[in-house]
Amino acid sequence: MNTAPAATWPVLRRYAGAQLRRIAMPLGGIGTGTVSLGGRGDLRDWEVVNRPAKGFVPRQAFFALSAGTAGGDRVTRLLEGPLDTDLYEGARGSAAPNHSLPRFSGCTFETAYPFGQVVLTDPALPLAIRLQAFNPLIPGDADRSGIPVAVLRFALTNGGEAPVDAAVCGSLQNFVGSDGSSGTPKANRNAFREAPEMSGLFLSSDGVDPDAEQWGTLALAVLGGGPVTYRTAWAEGNWGAGLLDFWDDFSADGALRERTGGGDAPVGSLAASISVPPGETRTLTFLLAWHFPNRRTWT
Repeated sequence: MNTAPAATWPVLRRYAGAQLRRIAMPLGGIGTGTVSLGGRGDLRDWEVVNRPAKGFVPRQAFFALSAGTAGGDRVTRLLEGPLDTDLYEGARGSAAPNHSLPRFSGCTFETAYPFGQVVLTDPALPLAIRLQAFNPLIPGDADRSGIPVAVLRFALTNGGEAPVDAAVCGSLQNFVGSDGSSGTPKANRNAFREAPEMSGLFLSSDGVDPDAEQWGTLALAVLGGGPVTYRTAWAEGNWGAGLLDFWDDFSADGALRERTGGGDAPVGSLAASISVPPGETRTLTFLLAWHFPNRRTWT
């Protein structure tokens, strides 16, 4: 059985149970828009395109974990806590994104702004996870506090007696061209870029008018020089075929294989691998950044 990693940041409030459905903490530099970290570890309310967008979530925007010990079976989970049962009771089934994916059974949310932490535990996994999320906030320094980025650091704690091979993967649909209420992605593309201490996906568009409010770029990156795999697009198909293909690929060994296609709004995925010794904690840090410069002012 795993145990939750110890808190290393100040904690003013803790939320659990039904509270997790309502609590969310905005992430993003001052004046740049926000993405909110929900109580169960989900990313919601993508308000990064210069207008309010409560409730807007790209079709695919989540993190997942694949982990296992040498010679043992791997276990893969969405890096989110359980859904409330009433979230499965919509007119056409569950409206919650990726409600069918396996999740962690235990979840709490801890806050001390600008820090938000989601603690995930599950007896079926060899690791406990502490998602530590924050954005730059430096009192008196408006420039550094106004960087359009959210930092998502995953602390993986091994409470067992054997090393654990783990991988954390972030996936994000390229929604450039849409602001949550208007606009349509067109000819969007994802590209992999790498540098000595950072690598990731750059999401842009060849078909959206550069003067449109919804035109801009997104980035999903991971820090460090460890093993990184990616795919710039998911496989195409109906009835969740792309999600199933991604899940099977990532679950096999924690690595990704490239796919082609993806349509006008392709989904990109980025996975980083790490080994966690028994009794220790290792971290993987992802950056989510955006740039939507065409801000309309009303007169």
